[in-house]
Amino acid sequence: MTSSPTRRIGLLALALALAACQPQVKPDLHDPREPATQVRLRPAPPVVRPPEPVAPEVVAPDPIDTGAEVFDRMTARFSAPICVKGQHNRHWRKRYAGYPESFSRQIQQILPLMGYVVEEVERKGLPGEFALLPIVESWYRPDAMGPGGPAGMWQMIASTARNHGILIKPGYDGRLSPIESTDAALSYLVALDQMFDGEWRAMAMGYNAGEYRIVRAFRSSGERRVSGESHLPRGLSRTTYDYVAKLHALACLFEKPERHGLSLPRDARFVPLVRMTLPEGVQSLDQAAVRMGTDASRLRALNPGFRQGRVVAGAPRSVLAPATALATLMSAAATPETAAPLELPGAVRTYVVRRGDTLSRIAASEGVPLARLFSINGLNAKSILRPGQVLRVAP
Repeated sequence: MTSSPTRRIGLLALALALAACQPQVKPDLHDPREPATQVRLRPAPPVVRPPEPVAPEVVAPDPIDTGAEVFDRMTARFSAPICVKGQHNRHWRKRYAGYPESFSRQIQQILPLMGYVVEEVERKGLPGEFALLPIVESWYRPDAMGPGGPAGMWQMIASTARNHGILIKPGYDGRLSPIESTDAALSYLVALDQMFDGEWRAMAMGYNAGEYRIVRAFRSSGERRVSGESHLPRGLSRTTYDYVAKLHALACLFEKPERHGLSLPRDARFVPLVRMTLPEGVQSLDQAAVRMGTDASRLRALNPGFRQGRVVAGAPRSVLAPATALATLMSAAATPETAAPLELPGAVRTYVVRRGDTLSRIAASEGVPLARLFSINGLNAKSILRPGQVLRVAP
């Protein structure tokens, strides 16, 4: 079918008008090329490692509760170079930044979960790029279900999840728990960090494709260079190379948002999320929400690992909840002068961490040996206290 010259001119004018409306992503002329770093391979560490020595003093920092704090603490841990040139990185920057207002809205919606993960990434000593990994995987959706079986905001398959200690049973799927899945994903990345000598792009490839596939690619290609842009090492899928390109692109957008026409929600304030232990006897998240004085639908959305909101026997009793829920429990259990020790009917004795607290001070005030405090809370030498964090002080 042919069209008239007038119609063709009209269509051309429309196309030009639409193109003019698209945000402009500035060219990467001054960005360095992505370095093809040499990776030194090390034997894979065992999944279960012995406990680390007790840290002498850890002071609880201020909680993250603004967009600016999330972005600044994350970008401070980015690996240089952050913005790199190349068609793959440029493609993904344009994809993510193509609708600036939508991008900003989505980021603002996930700030509480993102702030939680940024703190956990800091605690593990990992590169800040890995706080962006749940954006690539699921846009921070705890209930995300991917094609082929991966689940949760970290999109872990069942076998990988079980290998890293996540419980999956009728009525409960720990992959959908932001607490369990984040702990497992970051522990896996710590193992990859040791295996690939701290090269974050090789770690990202390993997370996406499996560490042994990356090792085989290094060995079969006869080289140890790694680059998403240059597709190194050879022999991996385009999905794996793009995985690195996406992380690079997102890191660049957060590092230089104005260059890409973005306005990040730096001034946005939010209620931080904290880990809480469900009191004994609570059999549903709706019951827990009543005790916590928080919205039941919000609690279920944050903890979809509990199927239909039911707390089944044998499932972990840790939930992620707004810090205001903790404040409600504290005010119900004690006066302001004695708010730190928290006693709840049917629950273990706990302590709510406040700004400036240290583990030794908590241990002394509660009459608990410091080593015991570490043991019953699963802490180690790298553990960082968070204001609002609930510590067990008696089993």
